[in-house]
Amino acid sequence: MDIMWDVLMSVVCIVGVIIGVQIWAIRAWQGVWRWLAAAPLLLAGADLVLILVSVAIDPTSHNLWPPELGMILLIGLPVVGVLWLVRLVARV
Repeated sequence: MDIMWDVLMSVVCIVGVIIGVQIWAIRAWQGVWRWLAAAPLLLAGADLVLILVSVAIDPTSHNLWPPELGMILLIGLPVVGVLWLVRLVARV
């Protein structure tokens, strides 16, 4: 049971960092950069709505929704990293 708890807490911490970095970028950046940083979270929100609607229609339609949301949220970290590098290069 201890290893399951450790894995669960690790996943929660990783997801918290991923979402935290994206929220930091949304709050810190201005203009088009803010919208580009918000795109992964907007995509995850749209997928969450799709999951909720699909499950309301057919409860067995999204049995693997946690990994699905995790994969979509995981995309956000490299996106924000690339945006940060592009902003860094664009300033020079």
